[in-house]
Amino acid sequence: MKINYFIKYWLPVILYASFIYYLSSLPNPLQELVPRSLFFYFDFQHFIYHVIEYLILSLLLYRALKITSKSPQTLAILITILYAITDEVHQYFVSGRVSSSFDILFDAFGAITMQCIINIYNYIKD
Repeated sequence: MKINYFIKYWLPVILYASFIYYLSSLPNPLQELVPRSLFFYFDFQHFIYHVIEYLILSLLLYRALKITSKSPQTLAILITILYAITDEVHQYFVSGRVSSSFDILFDAFGAITMQCIINIYNYIKD
C-alpha cells in the first residue's frame, strides 16, 4: 500500500521538481527546448512562466499532502515557496541565469493562486 501511495502521489512531485531543476540548469530554457519557429507562440511575459510552473507544483504537493496532512494547503504553499528559494539559489550558480527575489514572489503567487482555485473548486463541488 505504501509503495502505491508513493508512486501515485509523491513520484509526480519528485519528477516535476526534477523537471524544474533541469529547466533552471539551462541558460535560456525556452530557446533550448522550443524550436525557434514556434518561439513566437510561447512569447509570454517572464512572470507567467513562473506562476504556471509553481502553480502546478503546488497542485501536485496538495494532491500528495491531502491524504496524510491536516493542513495540506498551507504545507503545499510553504514547500512550494521553499523549493522556489532553493531554485533561485541554484540559478545563482548557473552561467547565463539571473537569480531574483521577484521570481520567488511570482512563484509564491502561483502557489497561493492554485490553493485559491482548489478552495473555489471544493466550494462549488460541495
